Amino acid sequence: MSALREVYEKQLEALPKGSLRVRERGDRKYFYLSYRKDGKVVSDYVGSDESAVSELREQLERRKNIESLLKSIKNELRMMNRALEVAR
Repeated sequence: MSALREVYEKQLEALPKGSLRVRERGDRKYFYLSYRKDGKVVSDYVGSDESAVSELREQLERRKNIESLLKSIKNELRMMNRALEVAR
């Protein structure tokens, strides 16, 4: 289990953090990646290219799924450790 946790944590390092925001100016849409850095919200311009935006969306969704898996793995490890302590 802990090996799986390490694999997921390494994958998280490669994926972007934050959420995708859309700002509309006139008829155009501008996409930004918003995330926290040093306690402040930072917005990086992504562009208006649909392929880049869809790829970023997929990466953010994958990050969300991996974070969910990590949370469940950590809970299971905690429960297994408690069970081992009771068995002793």
